[in-house]
Amino acid sequence: METTDFEKVWKTFEIIALIFVLLSVLLILYFVRELLTSFIIGFVIVFFLNPIVDYMEGGGISRTLAVVILFAVSVFVLFIIWKLTWPTLQSEINNFKENAPLYMNRIQAGLNRAIDLLEKNIVFLPKGTLEKPLQQKINSLTSGTGDVGSLIKIIKELATSFMIIPFTVFFLLKDGRKIKKMLIAYVPNKYFETFLVLFYKIDEQISNYIRGQLIDSFIVGLLAVIGLYLLNVNYSFLIGGILGIFNIIPFIGPLTGFAIGSSLILIDTGSTVVLLKFVGVYACIRILDDIIISPLALSRSVHVHTLMVIIVIMLGGFLHGILGMLLAVPLYCSIKVTFQTLYKGLIEYGNW
Repeated sequence: METTDFEKVWKTFEIIALIFVLLSVLLILYFVRELLTSFIIGFVIVFFLNPIVDYMEGGGISRTLAVVILFAVSVFVLFIIWKLTWPTLQSEINNFKENAPLYMNRIQAGLNRAIDLLEKNIVFLPKGTLEKPLQQKINSLTSGTGDVGSLIKIIKELATSFMIIPFTVFFLLKDGRKIKKMLIAYVPNKYFETFLVLFYKIDEQISNYIRGQLIDSFIVGLLAVIGLYLLNVNYSFLIGGILGIFNIIPFIGPLTGFAIGSSLILIDTGSTVVLLKFVGVYACIRILDDIIISPLALSRSVHVHTLMVIIVIMLGGFLHGILGMLLAVPLYCSIKVTFQTLYKGLIEYGNW
């Protein structure tokens, strides 16, 4: 076999080995995903706050002091937001709890009407085929079976997150550069530049995406709360929060938030007028978001084809629920940049 042919085979083997290593890492991360949730949230917060710390450090403040100041200011701002919004939000949550049995009855009545209509029009579907499993599902939801265990599990997870996330954010903001230098120190000299470029590109991709999505979603949620509150729509804070949170997920999120908000309004009031108020507010917000907010907030964000975004979001939701959907796009972009950079640096231009 000629030398050139051997080199081609060897390069192919190198590419396969690289893909295998990356997939192995992703597989390990998938199996320990429950343990990594708090750390992932911490990383997201770090990517959002890190430019502020860099700016303060550039102004002559030591990095540790900058992180402490930022933490203090963040706690103060969150406390003010909590004091301003929590009474109304708590009132809406309590109101929703009180009316939950009524809402469940309305949902059940609507589903029963739909099932009766289906069973009447579909000849081969015996009566009761859909009604019995539906009734069993509703009974299991309303009976409270397993609620105590689930509640205890949720409380434990929240307590763990509240302990882990602040420490993760503080030390990553403070020592993030040292950790990067420590990791790069283990890279052989001939690959040093390649991995330096890789870290920079991954940081740029994730930082731009996370900052843009969080800012965009915060503005969308805030506008929704203000608009619905001014029009005296029930659960304005709750619905606005839902719209803001789901807006973080590209394409699928806004549609999901709209569907949840519309369903809640219909279940609560059954009024077409109130629903039209909600649709009007959300339509105005979407127009503002598409024309002004999103282009400004996401101007330096990642550029991925729409179909690929939808595919990776659905895959992320399948693997790890809502959190997987939120992190699917930046994780995909990181993997994409990793493959591109390592291929160019180690295979095309290197002698790996």
